[in-house]
Amino acid sequence: MTAERPALGLRQASLSLTEYDPRWADLFAKEAALIAQALPDVPFDIDHIGSTSVPGLAAKPILDIAMRSTHEEQIATALTKLGYIDRGIRSGRLFIRLSDGDIRTNNLHLYHPDDAGCRDQIAFRDALRSDPKLRDQYAHLKQKLVDELGDQGRELYAGRKTEFVRAVIDAQNK
Repeated sequence: MTAERPALGLRQASLSLTEYDPRWADLFAKEAALIAQALPDVPFDIDHIGSTSVPGLAAKPILDIAMRSTHEEQIATALTKLGYIDRGIRSGRLFIRLSDGDIRTNNLHLYHPDDAGCRDQIAFRDALRSDPKLRDQYAHLKQKLVDELGDQGRELYAGRKTEFVRAVIDAQNK
């Protein structure tokens, strides 16, 4: 009998996609509940974002989470106690979780409640969820970039998706 592959985890310097895994939605729900338990008196909103939040979309197997709150320092302290590493300001304030030293499993972006970048991420997610053709176009672009760039292109990967992402968000905002 072979062991089931982990639902999450990608070595830090690598770039690859995994077929959609329905466990991702459950893992987000469990993580959101864990965070809520660690912050019982702190108001915040939390969303599953990124490709792991879109059913049917291949993704880097890293859970992307967006939190919105005005209580940044309280949340930062709680996230650190939960094992997150504060990476500073990068698309909000970025916190990551690693396993086995260099395998990233979670990206958590902490935003102010009215952050436009966060709104854009949620709008992009919603567009992909509601339009299978658009989702498949995005999947094709992502796979093409992974094939072209390989592990050496990890830094270029997000930037090369920007034009597509921006066009989708702009269409949503019309």
